[in-house]
Amino acid sequence: MEQDQGKARRHYTPDQKFKIVKEQMTTKTSVSEICKKYDISPAGFYRWQEQFLKAALNGFKKPDSGPTKAELRKIEELEKKNLRQQAIIADIAGEVIELKKSLGESGLL
Repeated sequence: MEQDQGKARRHYTPDQKFKIVKEQMTTKTSVSEICKKYDISPAGFYRWQEQFLKAALNGFKKPDSGPTKAELRKIEELEKKNLRQQAIIADIAGEVIELKKSLGESGLL
């Protein structure tokens, strides 16, 4: 589908899109009239309207307040487990070093 010759495609800022959708909703002007007035396609208008309504819905949602108490307990538990495992690894690494030293001194290595 080709555009009319000499007619450049118009780009609207988010602020302009907001005002156009709001105008249609508050004045109850038909979508076809709004589309003619601003030289936009009905599909484009409905896409903007859908984005507008989704954004409005998100405005009513509770903001993310961070991790829950259960998540914080789980994090603390995992951090403690991690520290215990690191201590075990350090002990084993120390034992390996001691064994290598003793085997090296006895000539087995």
